[in-house]
Amino acid sequence: MTLNTRLKKYLGHQFLLWVGGAFIFTAFISLVFDMSEIAQTNSNKEAFNFFNIALISLMRLPNLLNETLPFVFLFGTIGFFTKMRNSNELIIARASGISVWQFLAPGLAATLLVGSCFMMLWQPISSYLYMQSEQYKESKFYEKNNQLKISQNGLWLRENTKDGFYILHAESVSETNPIQIGNPVVMQFNNQNQLISRATAKSGILGFQNWHLKNVLVQEETLETFQKDSIYIPTKFKTDQIVDNFQAPSSISFWDLHDFINISEASGLPVKKYEMYFHLLLARPLLMVAMVLIAATFGLKHARSGGHISGVVLSVISGFLLFIFAEFMKTLGELAMLSPPLAAWTPGVIASLLGITLLLHREDG
Repeated sequence: MTLNTRLKKYLGHQFLLWVGGAFIFTAFISLVFDMSEIAQTNSNKEAFNFFNIALISLMRLPNLLNETLPFVFLFGTIGFFTKMRNSNELIIARASGISVWQFLAPGLAATLLVGSCFMMLWQPISSYLYMQSEQYKESKFYEKNNQLKISQNGLWLRENTKDGFYILHAESVSETNPIQIGNPVVMQFNNQNQLISRATAKSGILGFQNWHLKNVLVQEETLETFQKDSIYIPTKFKTDQIVDNFQAPSSISFWDLHDFINISEASGLPVKKYEMYFHLLLARPLLMVAMVLIAATFGLKHARSGGHISGVVLSVISGFLLFIFAEFMKTLGELAMLSPPLAAWTPGVIASLLGITLLLHREDG
């Protein structure tokens, strides 16, 4: 084994060790804060106890770590350079003629590898666990007589009435205010679960405590049919309740997202936030590389000049500025003000190019 190969293995091992430590620390902090949040919002529920809170938080934890992964690599890289500086290994390596790219290559390769594994393996597992946590939380803390589900097949709604209940299905549903539905079908049942009427409409809108259906064909239990310009069906659901039930992008596996987007788009469901999330997952390894380059830019500079604390502070500030910029671009993408690929990839590309430029300037003078 050559000295160069041995050095690369050593640097890669040290880098992953510090990133692993940052990952464990971030996981612990995320778990504590998430448990506190769940406890505060559900402390008055009958099923409130430590076991339920801890189980829900543990199932949600992998999904939370997906969002904090770039910061894991930022703090891990800061710790890596701090260790290299304190043991004088960084100074010795630089004095022996090892370039900054040779020094960073193992860490950058490890970042791309780990980022790709998280996207393809960790995210599908985390999305499944997140869905399980939501179902478990709902079963333990919420008791609902009325049921609502929004999926690729449109809107499904079951609501009780004084004489029974009705089921409403709409092929398409908007995420706007007021909620608009396309091709709704309403089936009325009595208290003996017998179908008493069926109404098919061209469109509908959620009004104040009612569904307003237009161009309606009504079929009674006697099989008599007649046409109505509009009908009103009482409801207790509000706009925010329906919008909140749109399936969260993070609850969908990376491997299922593309098909989900195509099916939802064909069904008339809004898909911008799902497209944005899909491209954010693709761009996440590059964003993680950008965080490593940011930490390296300031870490190498201040290792020479002796201002290590200022280097750490500048790295953290730059990392948070990049995060804010990425969130801003994400919002623009979800609002369709920018295309999702452009909004997702721009922060990582710009930060990486800036980091490479600064490191080239530092290396070559």
